[in-house]
Parts: sequence; C-alpha cells; structure tokens
Amino acid sequence: MNLRGAERSRKRMEAEVRRFLKTRFPGYRDDLRLDDRLDGAVDSLGVFDLVEWAESTYRIRIPNEEFSPRRFASIRSIVDTIQEFRC
Repeated sequence: MNLRGAERSRKRMEAEVRRFLKTRFPGYRDDLRLDDRLDGAVDSLGVFDLVEWAESTYRIRIPNEEFSPRRFASIRSIVDTIQEFRC
C-alpha cells in the first residue's frame, strides 16, 4: 500500500473508532482531538469492550500481556494498537 493509501486507511480507521466510541460510551465527546485522553469516557470494563470490538472488526488478536492504559488512552493510541497487531 502506498503512503496515500495508508493515510486514507488510517483516517477510515480513526472514523470507525470514533463511531464505536460514540455509540458505546455515553461519556465520549465527539469533539476530541486524536491525542486527547479518553479519561472518563471509557472505564476499565469499557476497554474490554473496545478490545473485543477491535479484534472482531479488524480480525486481530491483542494478547493480554499487551493490555496497558497507554494503548487505549486516546483515539491515536487505539488506532496505533490496531495497526500494530494487523501486521
């Protein structure tokens, strides 16, 4: 995939993550920037829902030992995690 295609793919993934957060977590604010923290919007149990959604949507497996707050702290870190485990 070329750089432009990879960028489009990432933007699409960011939009999908935003849609999931908006429909699943009432505390999520749609005006968050990519690096804004999701504190208060996604609790620790919500992270499990998020991981389950990402694994089924993107056909990936995120090992338990890779769970850490930094991986799910922002939209950017969520997308980075998904992309890391897609490769």
